[in-house]
Amino acid sequence: MDSLTIESYAKVNLGLWVTGKRPDGYHDIETIMQTVDLKDTIEVSRSPSDLVITCTDPEVPTDHQNLAYQAAESLRVRYKITSGARIHIHKRIPVAAGLAGGSGNGAATLRALNRLWKIGLSESKLIQFAAELGSDVPFCMTGGTALASGRGERLEPLEVSCPGIFVLVKPLCQVSSAWAYQNLRIGLTKLDRKVNLVVCALQQSDRLKLANCLQNDLERPVLPAFPIVEQVKHLLTENGAEGVTMSGSGPTVFGIAQDRTTAEHIACSVTSSDPDLRVFVCAPVSREKIAME
Repeated sequence: MDSLTIESYAKVNLGLWVTGKRPDGYHDIETIMQTVDLKDTIEVSRSPSDLVITCTDPEVPTDHQNLAYQAAESLRVRYKITSGARIHIHKRIPVAAGLAGGSGNGAATLRALNRLWKIGLSESKLIQFAAELGSDVPFCMTGGTALASGRGERLEPLEVSCPGIFVLVKPLCQVSSAWAYQNLRIGLTKLDRKVNLVVCALQQSDRLKLANCLQNDLERPVLPAFPIVEQVKHLLTENGAEGVTMSGSGPTVFGIAQDRTTAEHIACSVTSSDPDLRVFVCAPVSREKIAME
């Protein structure tokens, strides 16, 4: 095998609760993540010795800042691989959007090079390796629906069926995850976590119950600093989306619709209100679907 193509999916956070700050500078969180079918395509091929990243989006770095590059270089060093690789990212997931686009690219690169370079790592070993690259990368290795804790690297897959169709809206601004966490005042964050309610709603596949208990603690610093995010939340709500909340550290906001027809109608209305917004209609993706690819 000299080349292969692999999909790299986005995620949304159905809930994100910050529970404290760790001695290592990270924050302890609980979050429920859900893969959606907005995706990048990663084309990986062998090269004699060099490691080259290219991308269709000029905003994406193609050097050591890129998680796909970090994944490839880390594998090469750890397992003394002498071959190189050319990695092309066909980008559809917005950059710095709270959708784990970069983390998904890193995870997809690990999976692809594990096969291309015939390293033979098990899924559990790949997940351990992924945790060294970033907090969201382990989840992106397997996807589906999962409860994550610690700094996001401890995963508990949830065997549930996520109800509804998502409408994602990305405003023009970008929000740094580091900035969002640094500006969250832990002492003022109420510990009214609804993680068990979200899990229960997912287990019952109850869309309305799920919509009523979505929560993201990172909205506390982001909404005052980025008024457009609050405006997008109102826009989605006014057009019929349910459970409107921010994904990750933002600025992407999403809401739930009962079916694709309703979601497309909401998306059309939002786009008509502000053509500068990037709007996506997405379905949940299961862990099983990703495992089959």
